[in-house]
Amino acid sequence: MNRMKLSKSAYIEKKETDLLQQALFRYLPYWPLFLAAVLFALIVGFIYLRYKTPLYEVTASILVKDEKKGLDDSKVEDALNLFGEKKIIENEIEVIRSRSIIYPIVTRLDLYAPVEERSGFSYRSAYLTSPVRVELEKPEDLPWEVSRVKFRYNGQTQTVATKDAAYPLDQWVVSPWGKIRFSKNPLGASVDTGRSFFFSLVNLPKMINQLQNGIEVSPSSKLSTVINISYKDAIPLRGEAILNELIDCYEQAAANDKNSTAANTLDFVEKRLQLVSKQLDDVESNVQKFRTENGIVDVSQQSNQYLQNVSENDQKMSEMDVQLSVLDQIESYIRSKQDQPGLVPTTLGIKDPMLSQLLEKLYDSEIQYDKLKKTTAENSPILLSVKNEIAKIKPSILENVRNQRNSIQAARNKLVSRSSQYNSLLNTLPEKERQLAEISRQHNIENSIYSFLLQKKEEATLAFSAGVSDSRIIDKAQSSIQPVSPKPWMAYMIALVLPIPLISVAISAREFLGNKVLFRRTIEESTVLPIIGELGYETSKKLLVIEKGERTFITEQFRNLRGSVASELAKRKGKTVMVTSSIAEEGKSFVAINLAVVFAAAGKRTVLVEADMYKPKLGSVFQLKEDAGLSGILNCPDVRAMWASSVDRATFYDNLFVFPSGKTPDNPSELLMSNPFNILMKELQDHFDIVIIDSVPVNPVPDAFTIARFADITLFVVRHGVTPKENLLLLDEDIKMQTLKNVNIVFNGIKRRGIATSGFGYLYGYGFSTKTGYGYYSVEEKRPVLF
Repeated sequence: MNRMKLSKSAYIEKKETDLLQQALFRYLPYWPLFLAAVLFALIVGFIYLRYKTPLYEVTASILVKDEKKGLDDSKVEDALNLFGEKKIIENEIEVIRSRSIIYPIVTRLDLYAPVEERSGFSYRSAYLTSPVRVELEKPEDLPWEVSRVKFRYNGQTQTVATKDAAYPLDQWVVSPWGKIRFSKNPLGASVDTGRSFFFSLVNLPKMINQLQNGIEVSPSSKLSTVINISYKDAIPLRGEAILNELIDCYEQAAANDKNSTAANTLDFVEKRLQLVSKQLDDVESNVQKFRTENGIVDVSQQSNQYLQNVSENDQKMSEMDVQLSVLDQIESYIRSKQDQPGLVPTTLGIKDPMLSQLLEKLYDSEIQYDKLKKTTAENSPILLSVKNEIAKIKPSILENVRNQRNSIQAARNKLVSRSSQYNSLLNTLPEKERQLAEISRQHNIENSIYSFLLQKKEEATLAFSAGVSDSRIIDKAQSSIQPVSPKPWMAYMIALVLPIPLISVAISAREFLGNKVLFRRTIEESTVLPIIGELGYETSKKLLVIEKGERTFITEQFRNLRGSVASELAKRKGKTVMVTSSIAEEGKSFVAINLAVVFAAAGKRTVLVEADMYKPKLGSVFQLKEDAGLSGILNCPDVRAMWASSVDRATFYDNLFVFPSGKTPDNPSELLMSNPFNILMKELQDHFDIVIIDSVPVNPVPDAFTIARFADITLFVVRHGVTPKENLLLLDEDIKMQTLKNVNIVFNGIKRRGIATSGFGYLYGYGFSTKTGYGYYSVEEKRPVLF
């Protein structure tokens, strides 16, 4: 036998279909709300694009010599770049975005004093249209920020007029904001006299931070030494000016650091040259004098060899003396200064690169510390961090100097020992040759030192004059042709997509986070009691909605409820039904009245007892007399003889009898607990097929629990959008609810979900679209109307 083979993905497809159906069921009824939200978002997007200032992206790129990326100088460049240092591209990115580089850009381009003009309901930059530029003599001393000061430019008088005064062009004048100057804007077009503009004055640190956050600096790739710089600005020319100025400031700062080192070296070498030159003159005079006095013209070959060895040995000692002198100067510089920037001592002759790097790092930290002191508070974490770094570098430098001095001194001691050996040979030479050798040796030493210093002086002068840069501009600043922000397609895409999840979340939050019962599953999750029937929302607001000769949707629902109630009564061989609820306005009287009508329509002798004597309603619904009713019978001495006179037969159903509550007594609870009420309920159960009691709510009075002893089943009414969720928990948790017999829930007043929906229907997406029920035939069709 062939068996049907199911696809392995059948369950997945069914699950996806169910999820789609659930989503459509949940949100599709609210399609007008989604449509309105999307239309509103599109309008907002259009207004945003209409008034949002477009931004252009300005880009530039530079090439940095990075020692880690294998970029070497040529031999000529290396010769000219004696005092330059290899750079790490990650460090240079931070240098480009540093305050020391951004500060001059803000001050040179007067970015702290933007000029605007009014355009409709907003303001736009007047960088290209303003006739003047605004600058402060000391922008860092601005006492407070100034927002949009209105001014006019008079081309005939060459003055700028504000609300309080008129200021001439190109002159520093005293103003409420400090010394200020208005100058011609070289980019500004000619404007009509009297046209209004607005200038603002922004706090300098704030403007620097804004520019730092706006400039993006990144390497073009991991293996590249090219740095890409970008900036977005509403004015392309201003953006290009900012990036070009940024590159100039970066290169100038690098050149200043290198020139500072070269100048320091030149100063040290020149001072040493003056001293060595004087010493060399003295030695040459002594040689000449000795030769003249002793008549010595030449020395022996042995003396020449000796002098050559001694000269080499003494030259090394002289180089060590220079190194020791440099180390002494460095140590004196470190111990004497107090965190103030100054000329860094030269490392001439010192071969240890670590000492040079430490001195450069100390110099950079001191420069940074001096700049931060001008713009930040003394207790600033950044300032304290730099100060701590300086304090850590100094001991490292002193330890390095001490180690190098010890090593140089040890090597020098060896050379001194060797020199002593050479000196012992002097005893074998004639006395005069020995004296001449000593004088010649001193002459050679001084001459070697003088030649060495001259060479270093020329190298420093060449490096100082050449000004070889450690970076090269690849692309100057260039703005994009089209704006990069805002993007119309993205704005409209967001307007189309964003409202859908927002409205969906709002709908879900309203339905699931609300305090009222909206779903059948909420009832099922809150209690174990069964739901015996569901009733749609009735827009007429009438308590009696079932009329003879009509077949409506609500009639069909009550017939379904009648069948379920009859089945429960048959199981328990009873005939009494009590209708109650948790609070008022849940529709218990509505359910009791119409349930009694449909039972009577089925041929059952039905009596409707109004046990709610606090808010009686049956009298007005069935147009009964106020003097008759339950309260009056319970006060009679003979209930069996008098109860029949208080029961009224409904005019439109022969089998329907109504027992109203009558006048409101002072003690309704006591009457319901009395023996006459017991007798009355026994009489009604004996004379009628169905007894329906319209009871009071279980809160706040206890009458429903008193009446419950006569009920075979209890219908507990829960109304959509009215019953609080916490009241459902009482059905299982409250001990008093256990006294109610055979409780079944009726879900009443269910409204169709969504907007712009009409007719009756369940919360779950089905129902009649009109009030006409199944099996209805109109009078015009000549068909019978069944009830």
